[in-house]
Amino acid sequence: MIDDFEDGLGVACSFCHAEQKGSHKLDYASDAKPEKSIARNMMRMTLKLNARYFQVHRPGLGDPGLVITCATCHQGKPRPDLSAEGQ
Repeated sequence: MIDDFEDGLGVACSFCHAEQKGSHKLDYASDAKPEKSIARNMMRMTLKLNARYFQVHRPGLGDPGLVITCATCHQGKPRPDLSAEGQ
């Protein structure tokens, strides 16, 4: 599942996870970085899309049956390219 984020967004864990104070270790429990909250919302969105429109029953992150994933929009970039939106 972690590889899905790295591949889909082209980022490392530190993109969403803050470092522990006085250390370069990641504090996975911390919600200090806004990117972590955004990622949670995006994960919920992809699971809902898969369940509602693609009938993926009880979808889970990293499930190989998911039709919509992070990579669907991000295509390996930290922020999706919205320039093609509406075309």
